[in-house]
Amino acid sequence: MSQNKKHIVLVTTWFPPRKGVAVNRMLAFAKYLSHDKFDISVVTLQKGKEPDQENIEGAKVYRLRNNSILSSIPTEAGEPRIIHNLKVVWNVVLNTITTFEYSAWMKSAAELLKTIHLENKIDVIISSYAPVEAHLAVNIFCKKHPEVKWIADMRDEMSGNPYISNRIRNFYKKVEIEINPHVSAVTMASQSIFKDLIKSMPMVKYFEEIKNGFDHNIDAQNNFNEVFTISYAGTFYGDIKPDTFFAGLKKFISKTKTKIKLRFIGTNRNFNLPEEFEISSEFYPLLGYSKAIEIIASSDATLLVNPKNGRKGVYTGKLFDYVSVMKPIIAVVDPEDVAAKLIEEHNAGFVADFNNINEIEQAILLAYNVWKEKKILSIDKAKVAMLHRKYQVKKLEALIDKLLSK
Repeated sequence: MSQNKKHIVLVTTWFPPRKGVAVNRMLAFAKYLSHDKFDISVVTLQKGKEPDQENIEGAKVYRLRNNSILSSIPTEAGEPRIIHNLKVVWNVVLNTITTFEYSAWMKSAAELLKTIHLENKIDVIISSYAPVEAHLAVNIFCKKHPEVKWIADMRDEMSGNPYISNRIRNFYKKVEIEINPHVSAVTMASQSIFKDLIKSMPMVKYFEEIKNGFDHNIDAQNNFNEVFTISYAGTFYGDIKPDTFFAGLKKFISKTKTKIKLRFIGTNRNFNLPEEFEISSEFYPLLGYSKAIEIIASSDATLLVNPKNGRKGVYTGKLFDYVSVMKPIIAVVDPEDVAAKLIEEHNAGFVADFNNINEIEQAILLAYNVWKEKKILSIDKAKVAMLHRKYQVKKLEALIDKLLSK
C-alpha cells in the first residue's frame, strides 16, 4: 500500500458476493472513493467457501467468520410460504433471546483492526449499521485509537426504528450513548432520520446524507411489451404489503379488461397474491444487481409500496433504480413523504395514497396509458444522473477530506 495515501477501512457484514441494497451501498463506497487518494480495506463477514482475503474494485477485502452457536436463517425468494414462515418465527425467537447475533465476528473484527493498523496506519474507519456489531467492533478499536476518524454510517434508524421491540430499542439507545464520544461523523441514507440521531448523539459534529442511488450505465429502454408488464423488486415485510395495490389493480382490470403481467424480483411469497393474478405473475430469485436492473428496465412500469405508518423519510434503495430506468413508477405510498416528492420532482411516475384504492387505480391507469400510447416520460436525464452512486460518494469523500483536515 502507498505511504502517500490515506488509509480508509470499511467495516460491514454486507459485501459481495452477498446480494442486496446494503451490499450495493457498501460496494459503492469502496468502488467510488478515490483510489488515487486512498488505500481502501474492507473488513466483512465470511460465509461458505469465500476466500479469507481478495481484492474487489481495488479494495483489499478481509473476511471473518461468525462462529456463533445461534444464527438467523435467511429467507429465500420463491420458497414455500410455510418454510418462509418457520424461518421468520425462528428469527423472531432468536431476536428475543440474543442481542448479539454477530458477537463472534464483532470480536474478531476488533482484533483484525488492530493488526491492520499496525501494518498500515488507519486514518478513517467507516462502519455501517445494521447490524450494530459493525459499530461496536469499531468502538472497541477507536476507544484505544482516538486519533482515527470514525464515520458511523446509518442505513436505517437505530433506537428510532418503529419496528423494533422495546428491549432492542433500549439496547440501541445505550449503544448510541456509548459510541457518541468516539464518532467523528454520521452518514445516513435519508436526511429524515437526522432529527433522531442528533438527539441521541449530540457530541457528533458532522452529519451528512448519502443517498443509496443507482449504480449502472444502462440506457433507458424505449421498449413496450406485448402485455402491460409491472415489476416489483425486493421483499415485502411487516406492514409493507401489496394488498391495496391488488385492490386497485382489480378495479383497473374490471374496467379496462386488459391483460397484465406481474414480475416479482427477489420477493418472498409472504403475502396474499389474489388467485386471479397467479397465472400472470412471475417470481424471480434474488438476482445480481445487473441482472435485476435488466429485468426492471425491460418492464413497462415499476411498483413501489410503502405504507403510511408514521415512519417518515424512507426512500428504499429500489426507488433510485426505478427512476434510473425511466419507466413509470406506480407509487403506492405516503404522498407527503420523501419517496413521493422525489418521484414528482423527477416526473418519474404516478403517486397514489397507500390507503386510497381509487387513487391507486388511477395511478395504474396513467402508467398503462403511457404503455398503450407508446409514450416516453419527460424526465430530465441530467437530473437523474445526479442520483448515481458515484455522485453520492463524492459527498462522502468531501466529508472525509474535511475530517482529515482537522
